[in-house]
Amino acid sequence: MAIKKVCVVGSGTMGNGITQVVAQAGYQTTMVDIKQEFIDKGMNSIKTSLGKFVEKAKISQADMDKALANIHTSINLKEAAKDADYVIEAVFERADVKTPIFQQLEDICPKDTILASNTSGIPIGLLASATKRPDKVIGMHFFSPVPMMRGIEIVKSLLTSEETLKVSFEFAKAIGKEPVVVKDSPGFVTNRIIPLVMNEGAKLLEEGLATMEDIDKIVRLSFNWPMGPFELCDLVGIDVGVDLLEGIYEQTGWERYKPAPLLKRMVEIGYLGRKVGKGFYTLFGTK
Repeated sequence: MAIKKVCVVGSGTMGNGITQVVAQAGYQTTMVDIKQEFIDKGMNSIKTSLGKFVEKAKISQADMDKALANIHTSINLKEAAKDADYVIEAVFERADVKTPIFQQLEDICPKDTILASNTSGIPIGLLASATKRPDKVIGMHFFSPVPMMRGIEIVKSLLTSEETLKVSFEFAKAIGKEPVVVKDSPGFVTNRIIPLVMNEGAKLLEEGLATMEDIDKIVRLSFNWPMGPFELCDLVGIDVGVDLLEGIYEQTGWERYKPAPLLKRMVEIGYLGRKVGKGFYTLFGTK
């Protein structure tokens, strides 16, 4: 199967990042969202990101212009996806939001179109059940910031066909990613690990074992990680971390994934991290 046209559903942080890398790889790419203001914000993010690559001489101005020329936008899902070869859904991380989109895509897209989800933990089999083509539904879990992160989890459900897997694997490589195939299991691989780091960091702070800054510092220096658990929380989004933990906890009953009370309190008071301008470092930072 040859992929020529790609539709990305969602223009937020993940959606616009995915749109950028797909367009940079030479694919005709349509980014769709429900409001023009969301599209405009997503396009501004793409232009800013590409502009930084030009400033750092990682790409030329001509490369940037070509990528932007490959991007089309729409607030009409039917028009955006009606002739797509490959669709990547990248909307809010909730099954009740994603499932209706897959139901719509089933009716809109040609029968050979592959439907992928950028979900970080929702079962691919659940999303596939909303369609009549479960063999063509797959997970494509990108990481933020998408233009910078090379890893991608390709999630194969029990019903995903080998052909869909093969096409998706090659497509991931074509857009500059290093794919790893994982089974359709709660949290996949990465999100079985990272939310636990965030959760344990919150527990350490609750227990008063060390200051927030020192917990981040010792993790960075000891493991050679680029950031500690609280810096990670603020970057990823504290609400995202809680959603991941609760999702795995609900599916498995494993106590270690039960969100720490502090994480849930942060969400309740609206301190979600960088995306809203206030998070752990706003509340507990001493600098």
